[in-house]
Amino acid sequence: MASLHDVAKLAGVSKSTVSRVVNNEYGVKEATKIKVMQAVKECGYVVNQVAKDLKCQKTNLVGVIVPRVASNATSQGVDGLSAVFDAAGKHVLLASSQQDSAKEIEYIHIYNQKRVEGIVLYATHIDMELVNAIKASKAPVVLVGQDGSLFNIPSVVHDDLRVGFEAGNRLLDKGCQQIGFIGVDASDIAVDKLRSQGIEQALQMRGASPLLFHSHGEFSIESGYAQVKRIIHDYPQLDGLFCATDRIAVGAIKALQEANIKVGEQVKVLGVGNDELGYVVSPNLSTFSYPFVKAGEKGAALLLDLIDGKPQEMSKVVLTFDNVERETC
Repeated sequence: MASLHDVAKLAGVSKSTVSRVVNNEYGVKEATKIKVMQAVKECGYVVNQVAKDLKCQKTNLVGVIVPRVASNATSQGVDGLSAVFDAAGKHVLLASSQQDSAKEIEYIHIYNQKRVEGIVLYATHIDMELVNAIKASKAPVVLVGQDGSLFNIPSVVHDDLRVGFEAGNRLLDKGCQQIGFIGVDASDIAVDKLRSQGIEQALQMRGASPLLFHSHGEFSIESGYAQVKRIIHDYPQLDGLFCATDRIAVGAIKALQEANIKVGEQVKVLGVGNDELGYVVSPNLSTFSYPFVKAGEKGAALLLDLIDGKPQEMSKVVLTFDNVERETC
């Protein structure tokens, strides 16, 4: 196997000059670069990428932490960020926290040990333990889906407060008077707290009855089903239901139908996320479409800027959404 010495001898230059050329460093004339690269080709010299990375303190690795792999938001987001990182010559290491905040912190530590250049974190929630772990990270961290801007953590977020507000208005416009909300764990500021605050504000501004209930479930069809099985007995007057995610809404629809309640007529239902399941369920789920691919792209672009040492132009990026009109509302 050819060595650096072999290349230098064939090109008629020093080994340090060859090293500067293969590492794309400044200070080498273009004619010399061409001569060295021709010698590299003729010798069949292969650059030791590990040694090169150690020398320039670059690994071209970025870490991505997601709460679940089998998720519409996650899969689209990873597609978006992967395309951006691939174009920049970065390689993605993907980890699933399984919606465990302790695992998110653990993976931040692991990725730092792996010498990643940066981390994109789809966090389940924000607390001081996570904030401190991010602050202690040698690699820059960008949050997607949760807002860390108060702690000077660059973030890409969806307009969760406004989506709740719009959900309230859509349900009221369809004649609903007794409206409930099925959220997730209360520690999830984006998906539970902000979306519930949004719908509460809409009801208050329209002079409607206060939110009938705010139930806390999980990110699953089974959870939506179980929640509504209980809710329809506790709140038989329910005529409008806002679910924090489409999967929760799909479970809710099943439970309502089993109780012989006509979804879209007796009870209007709204979800969030535009999951493909909402299109195939009957009646089709009315929802809100989030730009998950764009969120991944924006998160990757922010991280690349941080890796390159570019100054932050904004603390967070807030992405909008589209109403998806179907049969349940």
